[in-house]
Formats: sequence, C-alpha cells, structure tokens
Amino acid sequence: MILTNTGNTERLVPGRRDPATEPAARTGTGSSRPDSELLTGSPAHPQALRLRVHRPEPGVAVVLMSGEVDLAGAPRLNELIRQRLTAAVLRALVLDMSEVSFFGSAGLELLLLAQSRCESRGIPMYLVPGHGVVARMLRLTGLTDRFATRETTAQAVAELRGAR
Repeated sequence: MILTNTGNTERLVPGRRDPATEPAARTGTGSSRPDSELLTGSPAHPQALRLRVHRPEPGVAVVLMSGEVDLAGAPRLNELIRQRLTAAVLRALVLDMSEVSFFGSAGLELLLLAQSRCESRGIPMYLVPGHGVVARMLRLTGLTDRFATRETTAQAVAELRGAR
C-alpha cells in the first residue's frame, strides 16, 4: 500500500487513528448488536482492508471483508480467522469476500491456510467470492473447486441451518 505524503503524517503512521473519525469507525454501519464487531483499516486509505464479524446464530461466524486483501492486511485477517477457529463453540465459518477490491497472492495463501485449519478441526468453511477479483483469482489459479463457494452469505447460513 502506497500513500502519498500530504503533510499530515499523523494519518500515515500505522496503528494510529484519527480522533475525528474514531467514533464513526467503531459504529460502522450502525449495528449496535453486541455480537458484531468492526475492525477497520486506516481512514487515510479508503481501500484499506475492512473487516466485520457477526454471528447470525450460535456457533457460526461470518467475516465480511471489503477493501484490499494484500500483504499489509493479510496478517490482521489471518489473526482474526485464527481467533475465530480456536473458539470452542465454533461450528462453521463463512468468509464473505464479495466486496474485496484487490486480492493478491497473500490473500490466496490466507484462504488456503484458513481452509486447512477448518478441515483439521472438522469445521465447514464457506466462501462467498462474489463476481470480482476474488472469483477471478480462484479461476486463474484453478482453485475454484478447492473451496465450498456460495453466491451469498444468506445462502451459506441457510445451508448451515438446514445441516443441523
């Protein structure tokens, strides 16, 4: 990720947040549900990886992503998925990547690692690649059949409900 220096170096320091946008970043889309959380990227870079986790039902974690899944954001996403997979009550993971605007090799490696972790724990992982860069990368690498893909998050959750 390359940012131009506009003279405001406070916004360019990783890990620091702009106090003016801090409350807005925490509330995200207005969801006040206690079981949802929003993890945001830098406000100086609107394409930074944005993650939102919600639990539509007990044992199911849905990770919604938007922005760029690159070398800068992949470690955060990897840590988030690792934390969710170590939760004792997790019975399924859904990764919604339909809003991702850039998907590099680091993102592909992350998906393969998450799938491997899910398989080792016996937890199904559904991927919602959308119709953009994630779907294109999966087609180009021949990995489309490696993942259980669904058109929408709602479709994946409905399938999980039926599998009970």
